[in-house]
Amino acid sequence: MKNSLYTALVMLMLFTLSCLLYTVIFWDMMGASHIFRSHTTVLETRSSAIPTPAVPTMKATGTCQHSGGCDPAKNSKSIRKAVPKPKVYEKVKGQCNTSQGNVAFVKTHKTGSTTLTTILNRFGYHKNLSFVQMADAETGHFNYHTPSFSRINELFPPIGVTKNDTGNYTGYNISAVHFRYSRAFMEALMGDGVTPVYYITILREPVSQFVSAFRYFDVAKALLPANSTSHGDIEATILEVLNLSQSVFVAHPFAWNNQLFDLGMRKPDMLNESSVRRHVELLEREIDLVLITEHFDESLVLLKKLLCWEYDDILYLKRRMQPLEDSSISSTTIDRIRKHNHADSIMYDFFNRTLWKKVSDYGPSFDEDLETFRNLLSKRLENCTAGTEVVKVARGQENVMHVLAKDASDICWSVVRMYDVIDIIRRRQGG
Repeated sequence: MKNSLYTALVMLMLFTLSCLLYTVIFWDMMGASHIFRSHTTVLETRSSAIPTPAVPTMKATGTCQHSGGCDPAKNSKSIRKAVPKPKVYEKVKGQCNTSQGNVAFVKTHKTGSTTLTTILNRFGYHKNLSFVQMADAETGHFNYHTPSFSRINELFPPIGVTKNDTGNYTGYNISAVHFRYSRAFMEALMGDGVTPVYYITILREPVSQFVSAFRYFDVAKALLPANSTSHGDIEATILEVLNLSQSVFVAHPFAWNNQLFDLGMRKPDMLNESSVRRHVELLEREIDLVLITEHFDESLVLLKKLLCWEYDDILYLKRRMQPLEDSSISSTTIDRIRKHNHADSIMYDFFNRTLWKKVSDYGPSFDEDLETFRNLLSKRLENCTAGTEVVKVARGQENVMHVLAKDASDICWSVVRMYDVIDIIRRRQGG
């Protein structure tokens, strides 16, 4: 009898404990479910705030001859069907101990962009990273070839991927070649849904950029008759070009608002100031940092913080310098050039202001960090070069190039010998 009572008591106690345990588990699951729903709501809110671009459907054409021809939406015959939708990820802007994220550099023309490219190339070279590179171009540039998923086999594969295994041509770490801005295409190449992709670009004061591109790409030769009397006088030649019809400017990438064209806006839309401002606002949302040529060192300090790099990672020598020429242009002509490139001026003024806002947000250590960088820049590179030399480049143009000093350090070699670095990068990826 006693044994039966004892057994019954034990069973009652076990039943009571089981009930308590199930109650705790139930309420814990309800709390976790509430937390999960809250977290999902946050992610959905963030996702809805990020514009999802349409998958570009682009015609496999050659060099773009007009702005409409470079617009992916206007040239659609082939679609890469399996473009993964990027997951929502956080870009950590605070303190960090290691470099983070992939870098998509929208490389503009005649803005000092080659100097920035060498910085990115050197970083990726030392870290053994994969680069977006056109296989059939000596330096990997797309230039104004229309980006196309149907031509993705013309890229070098990422490191570790077999050539022509184009389904795995994704997860590239760095893009630093000329490439007209196409967010969906770049996200498909570089995004893996986990690793952040940082988009950066660089802008130059529009008058100086226009004059530099005008001379370097010989715009007058392309647009003026051979018997033009203004050839040889840079100001007279510019004025003659500025007097041409609007249709000529729309058809030539370097004759009108070239920087905004590089950043994805169609030429005809640039006639509408409201459209220009909307496009600039879109760029502000999509591009993490717009560097300014005239404030290059300040821009690099901001880049260093954004990517959690070291000072050595942003060391540089100026690249693609053109031999000094008499470029004296009257203030009247300068005003005409600025009005002619009105859309570029709107964009430049906007992002010049945002640069200084970022400097202000950086905090009180900015001036000290800038001074540290400039001192290191002088100290680390003072024995790297043995003068300069003028060399012929594409289209018969001349550039001033640095000569590597004898017994220079490894860091000097990687800073000075930019084309050697590019060759190694391309060989790593099958070039």
